[in-house]
Amino acid sequence: MSLKERVWTFHLAHLSKPAENRPIYQELLKGRTTKILEVGVGLGQRAAQIIQIASRLQVGTEINYTGIDLFEARDPSQGPGLALRQAHRLLAQTGARIRLAPGDAFTGVAQVANALAGTDLIVISGCQDRELVDRAWFYFPRMIHQHTAVFLQNPCQTGQSAPYERILPAEIEALAARKRHLRAA
Repeated sequence: MSLKERVWTFHLAHLSKPAENRPIYQELLKGRTTKILEVGVGLGQRAAQIIQIASRLQVGTEINYTGIDLFEARDPSQGPGLALRQAHRLLAQTGARIRLAPGDAFTGVAQVANALAGTDLIVISGCQDRELVDRAWFYFPRMIHQHTAVFLQNPCQTGQSAPYERILPAEIEALAARKRHLRAA
């Protein structure tokens, strides 16, 4: 990596704004991320940064990005967002293989879960309905492996940022088991 790229990655990981995204960028610097899922694309800036970092660190390896968002169906109270075509146009410029799935956290994850086995990084935006995210945990065990990094943003108000909480694979298994029990009842 050139000096310019090292300065750029250092800036993203330690000085970039919003500061809440820094743990995600720091995880990417570990250099093993090729399969990414983001629930809540928003304006696409975080997604573009994530893909750029991953592709610079994984030279010659295809980066697969899946984004789930309401896109055009987004309610104005959920903050700004992109239309599906705009998001695809923005993210396709990164050179990664892009798959965008319209839907809320539950229906979107249910739609793509089987195709995302072995996902390395999962980012869940705080603007997502918590009840739908809780229901979606049922599908996460089939997507993760022991080194998957899962970041869940704390609930946030429109226009505000909130910190991310790292969820360990064992915690995801427990959340999914709780949902399996509720589904069986």
